[in-house]
Amino acid sequence: MSLEVENDLIRVNNQLCDFSRDGRFFATAYQTNLTIRDYKKFDIIHSFVFPDIIEYIEWSRNSEYILCANIKKTIVQVYSIRYPEWKYKLTEGSAGLESVTWSPDSKYILTLSDFNIQISIWSLENQSVTHIQNVKSSFNKLYFTPDGNKLAVVVSIEGNNNIEIYKTDTWKLSKKLICGRLNSIDGLCWSPNSELLCIWSSFSNEMKLIIYSSTFEKDIAVFHPAQTVNLSEMEYTNYKDLKGIENVTWMPSGQLLAVAGFNEMDQSALLFCYEKCCTVVLLNHVTWKSLLQLYLEPVISENYLNKVYEERVIQSKFSNKNAIRVNVVNISKASTFIVEEKSERPINIKIGRKNITERLSIAKFDILEFSSCGQYLAVKHQLYPTTLWIWNVIDDYLDYLLLENTIVAARWNPTRAHLLVFCECMYAFEWTPYNANCLTIPRNITVLDARWHPRGNLLLLCGYNKAIIYHIEDK
Repeated sequence: MSLEVENDLIRVNNQLCDFSRDGRFFATAYQTNLTIRDYKKFDIIHSFVFPDIIEYIEWSRNSEYILCANIKKTIVQVYSIRYPEWKYKLTEGSAGLESVTWSPDSKYILTLSDFNIQISIWSLENQSVTHIQNVKSSFNKLYFTPDGNKLAVVVSIEGNNNIEIYKTDTWKLSKKLICGRLNSIDGLCWSPNSELLCIWSSFSNEMKLIIYSSTFEKDIAVFHPAQTVNLSEMEYTNYKDLKGIENVTWMPSGQLLAVAGFNEMDQSALLFCYEKCCTVVLLNHVTWKSLLQLYLEPVISENYLNKVYEERVIQSKFSNKNAIRVNVVNISKASTFIVEEKSERPINIKIGRKNITERLSIAKFDILEFSSCGQYLAVKHQLYPTTLWIWNVIDDYLDYLLLENTIVAARWNPTRAHLLVFCECMYAFEWTPYNANCLTIPRNITVLDARWHPRGNLLLLCGYNKAIIYHIEDK
């Protein structure tokens, strides 16, 4: 694959740029200006002026509207692509503003107040507003079903956590789940077909995950780190390694459920761990039994299926003696960065060390995402900041990316098994099932993240305050 520049650098506020859902436009925000461009010719179609510095933007699902927000000053304003003279402004007021998002039907704006006291639902059609109260304060996102018909909310009343499910066409409460099996509710996740809701407790004395069926309106399975219970068959399966549940994600087809957490290591040992402590379990969606387990171990042992790609730096212009006199940027320009496959075993993986200010925090999985085809799962844990595991869950083998710098983002192509990895530097890494490469980013942008065009042929690279679009060419 190669990257070809399509236009000049675009100034943005803190990575505020994105393609519309239908791929026809892309938006960039710089200071108080919102600019809408055509994705083919990159011509400016609309330019809007926001009342203050733009801190957040989001396209509606129908790509007809885009909202801008200043979170600190609780200002939200909506602009129309079809009718640029129209706009809708709302102010949350004394409740404050934690986050804002679109409803799936693009007819409402949902705002989450400070400390998650309430969710406000603003209608674009009649400008009415309704509220959902007693939202649990530890949640800062909203859990819509993929089909957009329902919203699950965690509410806390007198210290008891429950689930409320609302219909998004009327915003009426349709179901209230009393989660007596859980001591607390620490996470939610809808299945791709919008029928199953995963509800889990992470760090209480009884850590478990409940599978609730909205079709049958009952729990159909319970996964426990010590055992799994199929409520119809009452079968138990032991999981001696997994002691906590941190994150859950579905395969796009819904056939497998990935459950990530830590195992037998003590919480304090997560700071300087050299043993197995990070586990991903794949559960079958029919029996809810474990099919495969992945341990993130610090040593790569012999396995003829596993491939290891390691970053190398080749000094091409400066000798080591002269390199001392030049700055890091010049060294980077004079160096060639490559990725090569390593054949020797065993290979030690770099383990991150926490500084004093981070010692009270718990190391977590910060990347756990399936490819669009569902065959590959990208995994990164904070204990191993420069390593990415790419797990072929069909054939059960691994590819490793061992890089020099901390991985800050990994983005799957929405159309195929093609992954780009970013390390807050002026180059990126590409992985496919066949090989891995290092890609030089022109214009000397320090890349923090990227946005894929829905067709997978364009890439919007995001720096600190710059963005640029590149065309993807397959070789």
